[in-house]
Amino acid sequence: MRIAFLGKGGSGKTTTAAGFVRSLSARYPFVLAVDADVNAHFKTALGLTGDSVHLESRFDEVIDHLRGARTDLGERPMLATTPPSSKSNFIRVKPDDELLKRYALIDGNIALLTVGHYKAADVGGSCYHTKLFGLAAILHHMLDGADDFVVADTTAGTDNLATSLWFAYDMNVFVVEPTAKSVGVYRDFISVSAEIAEKTYVVGNKVEGEEDEQFIRESVEAGRYLGGIPLSRHLKRFEQGRDGALDAFRKEQEAPLEAVLEKLLSRKRDWTGYLQRLRETHTRVCGDWFNTFYGTRLDDGLDAEFSYELSEQPGSDYVDVPSASHTAGSSCVPSTQSSATTELGGGETLVAAGSTGSVNVCTGPCAGTCAGTCVGTAKCATTSGSDGDAKPGAMALVVIQSPVVVPAVDKQEESQAPLMASPDGVIAANDASKVVPQGDAVGDTP
Repeated sequence: MRIAFLGKGGSGKTTTAAGFVRSLSARYPFVLAVDADVNAHFKTALGLTGDSVHLESRFDEVIDHLRGARTDLGERPMLATTPPSSKSNFIRVKPDDELLKRYALIDGNIALLTVGHYKAADVGGSCYHTKLFGLAAILHHMLDGADDFVVADTTAGTDNLATSLWFAYDMNVFVVEPTAKSVGVYRDFISVSAEIAEKTYVVGNKVEGEEDEQFIRESVEAGRYLGGIPLSRHLKRFEQGRDGALDAFRKEQEAPLEAVLEKLLSRKRDWTGYLQRLRETHTRVCGDWFNTFYGTRLDDGLDAEFSYELSEQPGSDYVDVPSASHTAGSSCVPSTQSSATTELGGGETLVAAGSTGSVNVCTGPCAGTCAGTCVGTAKCATTSGSDGDAKPGAMALVVIQSPVVVPAVDKQEESQAPLMASPDGVIAANDASKVVPQGDAVGDTP
């Protein structure tokens, strides 16, 4: 689940977001924090130590990683809004994720991705929302489930609406002070669209007594106010460097942040709607500017079969069963069984623990693979002729959980090469030498 904290400058959104991250880290094994604010103070507010890599200076590297082995783009550039392909690299909210290991500051069970801030070279010629493109691409390639937490401290005001990040979060929390100006910034934000208003809630900050509480409650829509954080002397003491002050301040945040978590857990992401929104956005920005700039259609010929739902199932992966697993020259006899196992040929069996449904399997060794191998709702990646025969070199696509390869008892080898994660995010069996070409990456701006 993804949540963004917003608010006018000085409202306290960074300290509120940091309190929420710390609250989550006390009860969940891993939390991903994102500093998407131009001031980049999230690390300090979280009390993390270590060096941060700024994503805004690594856009090409990030895009190159996410591009993976996709072929639908050809030589065309990939933008922050380019929808994923089934051959893209994806990001999991796990401490061993390759992109997080490379670019996140990991301290304990908290990882922090930092977008970065302005540099001297940006003065007079750069808008901060262009620096957010790398983060947008990451979130559009992130396969996070209901038990994963991504918490973003975003830019002040409404600048977050200038990129595709506006629909990347499952919930927004607008931190509001008990002032007309602060409430006005919130109203400007939710007035942009009903979709934004529906997923935006309010937490009050710097609240002094019931009068302030009532002002905020009456200024926002019914059911949108989740509670207030008092104007705290502990926060000032923390900013003065006093020991123990931050823990005392977090104690004051507990009740409203618990309400935030309860509301977040009640929400469910619509992956189909998310992908539709991303495709629409990509088509629009390409038509508005990028197609003309690059002199080619960047929104044509993309992977129309891609689905987040098939990719994001926890513990599941697309599995390529290479034809090399079979003995060349032997006959291939397709048959159907209701089982969680698939015969690879040569007496070897791929055990798909937890899988159900009918599986077309090869009952004997063969040069290719049997046509139509599917489990559950997975789409077949195999090819077959008009006569239904399998073609050598076809790939059988299976969705598995906790895969185990059981070697044939009469084989001389002690064990078979294990299933391993390949650079394109697909698990390949018996293919440890697989090399995935990386495409060129370009930025979203000239």
